[in-house]
Amino acid sequence: MTIYESITNRILKQLENGVIPWRKTWSTGLPKSLTTGKEYRGVNLLVLGCAQYTSRYWITYREALRLGGYVRKGEHATPVIYWKWRTPAELERLQQKTGKDNLAPCVPFTSVVFNLEQVDGVERPNDDLPLDRSARIALADSMLEVMPDKPEIVHTVTSQPAYCPATDRITLPHLSQFESADAYYGTLYHELIHATGAPRRLNRFQDAQRDEPEKYSMEELVAEFGAAFLCGFAGLQNPAREAQEASYIEGWARVLKKDNRLIVHAASAAQRAADYIRGKTFAREEVAVAA
Repeated sequence: MTIYESITNRILKQLENGVIPWRKTWSTGLPKSLTTGKEYRGVNLLVLGCAQYTSRYWITYREALRLGGYVRKGEHATPVIYWKWRTPAELERLQQKTGKDNLAPCVPFTSVVFNLEQVDGVERPNDDLPLDRSARIALADSMLEVMPDKPEIVHTVTSQPAYCPATDRITLPHLSQFESADAYYGTLYHELIHATGAPRRLNRFQDAQRDEPEKYSMEELVAEFGAAFLCGFAGLQNPAREAQEASYIEGWARVLKKDNRLIVHAASAAQRAADYIRGKTFAREEVAVAA
């Protein structure tokens, strides 16, 4: 079984049980490596974020031993994906061996990690605690300030939040129509991720190489993943939208079964979109100019 099949099957199993695994109650922020202090990214956020642990920190078996701790007997590891970049010399050797010129510049490989809840003898960092409500809302609101080239956002009496590419406008219900501030921001982030696909930003819509139903399901996955990443960063709940779940679950399961690499591609696109909103990346045109 390939890396892609393993991850896709893990997600499909939960979808088939009626569970949307990236919808969860975030509390302490996005998953992080204990040794490097860096946030995990892309599909690893889905895999680790779906796990039912309260600690945001993850560690390898050997790292736990090095820090004087140990993984408790009977605990199960969680796989994560890393990417190894091929050197020019490696690419040249492979080209000569295979006769192919379009070789991938990097290849995936897996490792396994354990959550700190599965480890004894290693102290949890001071920031491995839930943020208080005021801090979560302030952080959620700050992302609107740092996002470059924001779309227009209007509020009206509606039950159908949406992003309109033609007008570059997000339409949202009034805040009073939401059950909580967390629900409001989760919906706003979903539509903001859609907005990053516009030509003036990341130009994701033009890049889609699938038929219309698959494009729709792919884009909804990107928006779902991206909203989950942003909710995780701010420590917000990412509540379910029950009215949409049944049809979306069916569509997601269908395209994931058809292409087991889709979930990695969607997570990568979602990561780039979330980075854009957090002010950590540039629009495609700016990247081209910088290069």
